[in-house]
Amino acid sequence: MKKDEASKFFDTLKYRDIEKMRKFFRLLAFAFCVMMFLITLSALLFAWSVSLKPAPVIAFDKDGRRIVFSGSETLETSTNIVRIHRFISDFIGKFDGVSPNIDEDLKEAYNMLTPKFRQILLDKSVHNEKIETWKNKNFETKFSLTKLKVVKGALNVGSAVTVEGLGEMAFGNAVDYSGENEKKKTLVWFSALLLVVPVSLELSPDGLLVDFYTGKSFEDFRELRAYLTENGKEYLIEEEKEQ
Repeated sequence: MKKDEASKFFDTLKYRDIEKMRKFFRLLAFAFCVMMFLITLSALLFAWSVSLKPAPVIAFDKDGRRIVFSGSETLETSTNIVRIHRFISDFIGKFDGVSPNIDEDLKEAYNMLTPKFRQILLDKSVHNEKIETWKNKNFETKFSLTKLKVVKGALNVGSAVTVEGLGEMAFGNAVDYSGENEKKKTLVWFSALLLVVPVSLELSPDGLLVDFYTGKSFEDFRELRAYLTENGKEYLIEEEKEQ
């Protein structure tokens, strides 16, 4: 009898050990399945996020050189007149204007140039004297665009667009201590060659870079009109719809 009770006791212990092992392996198998599910889900999400990224784009500048834009950039296939208007206004204000922070303004303007045009201006030290003259001085300019015309070119990525226009540059004190700041205004004519590139926060938020720029200031309208007439650009002062 005692032998039978001892056998039952040890049988019960074995059963409990077996049940513990079963529970352990069931939990292990469940944890393994959950882990595999999470790994699979992560892989699918990663593949989906990669598929959303646009493919790399290869554009060409006006000299036929390739410019490659990675798929990590936000790409659009074309620009528009609103972007050109905003871009060229901001560029001229920083490139041709002055302010106490002229070095920072010009740095931003140079970042709006194509690498080739930027290097040309850097090699010529075009703005060194201008920075020395106006940095930390109490003078600034404000540029406003009054007319913009697309002369030729397409608005799609990889194209070059030639634009011309007119504007006003107001010059006065950056801080008006006397309260009697009278700003002097000059009229501006400009011409620019813009390269249309994919929109990118790193490259260009407006999808544009300046590959060539020239501008000229005039004291009054008569002087401006004489210049435009002499150079066959009367269309900029004719009464017509802005394009």
